[in-house]
This record gives sequence, structure tokens and C-alpha cells, in this order.
Amino acid sequence: MDMTQPVLLTREGLERLKKELVQVRARRVDAADRMKEAAQPGDIEDNPEYEQAKEEVGRFDDRIYELEEMIGRAHIIEGRRRNAAEPGPTIDVEDGDGERVTYHLVGAVEADPGSGRISVESPVGRALVGKRKGDEVSVTVPAGTIGLKVLEVR
Repeated sequence: MDMTQPVLLTREGLERLKKELVQVRARRVDAADRMKEAAQPGDIEDNPEYEQAKEEVGRFDDRIYELEEMIGRAHIIEGRRRNAAEPGPTIDVEDGDGERVTYHLVGAVEADPGSGRISVESPVGRALVGKRKGDEVSVTVPAGTIGLKVLEVR
């Protein structure tokens, strides 16, 4: 993750990150408590409960740092022009087989292609940014080249 670039997020994505941060902090406290309890007998060497809790605390610390960084560099990408595809809105396209596909353009952190949330940094996302209803694009993807026609931007 490039720590100098803004993190493109929708408002919902930023809220999800904030919620996850609260949850991870709470889980870290629980892991730290387990680590203290496991250290009570005094012998932390060859103590699997202590080692496991210590590893969890480390993973939680890493995730907390990552979340704080992303939240601190968040740039909200809500669509401003609903007639052109850009980060934020939903775009309905028709592929070369005549199948209608719906995409929601988001930043890389929120991308989940399986649910139609594609990154503006992906080949399809880059090709759709700035396109309007009726525009056609040709996109090179790992499986080859595909054609898409923008049906609607909402």
C-alpha cells in the first residue's frame, strides 16, 4: 500500500473502515488480556497460550495501523456528475454477448468484483470512467478483449 496516495472510498466504505477499526481495537484488548492471563504463572517460555495471544496482538496492531492510515488518507469519491461514469455511481453496461452487467465504481480498498464493486484502477473501471450513456468501450482484460456499451449511469 502506497502510504503517500489518497485512499479512494465511498462514504459507505469509509464508515465500514471506521466500524472495523472499533471492532479490531476491541479484539486487540481481548487478546492483550489473554496474553496477560497466560503470563500469570510467570513462565512465558514454551507457553502456547501466551504465544498465540502475542501473535494475535501483533496481527491486530498491524491491522489497526493499516486502518488508521487508510482512514487518515481517505478521499470520498461520491459521484458529482451522474450522467458520466466516475467513482461513486452505479453503471449498467451491456457486454458483447448482450448481457446486462451492473458495476459500482469504487476505490481499490472497497473493490469486490464478485459483488459488482470494481476498482477505478482496474482495466474495466479505468475504461468506464468519464463515459456516458450510449458510449462504447473496448477493454483488454486477462481473458482477452471485451466490448462494453454504457446503458445507464445512476
